[in-house]
Amino acid sequence: MQTPLIILQELNELIKRVDKTQYDDLVDLLKQDRRFFFFGEGRSGLMAKAAAMRLMHCGKTVYVIGETTTPSMGQEDILLIISGSGSSIQLDGLCKIAHELGAEVAMLTADASKLQEHRCKYGFAIPAATKKRREWEPATIQPLGNQFDQAAHLLLDAAIIDGPYSEDSMGSLTKRHTNLE
Repeated sequence: MQTPLIILQELNELIKRVDKTQYDDLVDLLKQDRRFFFFGEGRSGLMAKAAAMRLMHCGKTVYVIGETTTPSMGQEDILLIISGSGSSIQLDGLCKIAHELGAEVAMLTADASKLQEHRCKYGFAIPAATKKRREWEPATIQPLGNQFDQAAHLLLDAAIIDGPYSEDSMGSLTKRHTNLE
């Protein structure tokens, strides 16, 4: 039963190292009345879908890239990416397209240099271990990108609670929750 406590300790130390200003900027972004397009690959994609769902519960217009009902993106829209590495062929292409369309890019990544590379106006670096295990990543008992994905999930949930949820109510969220299950 020691493993869960070690994981929680790792996450606690990691989240203390996230830039507060960047976090606060993301909270403010999530409060805005804009359309949000989420993207991530693999487990990071699952974290993106979880955050998109929670933001939808708060009454925001939200889409997940790759779903058949996702409309075209345009000016004033937000592309919100979750990616430990901050780079892939698909991610790089989506950032380029978003900028060409006049949308803004936000990213949660373990590699702070990717925020500048992709001209992200919002987002932050999560100083977590990824599957790449670069020399600057922290030690962890967890495999692959578990630590990054857990931290991304926790930080996005917190940003939504600090942001649009703070302006909403539990009753409103419950009304927007699916009733088809």
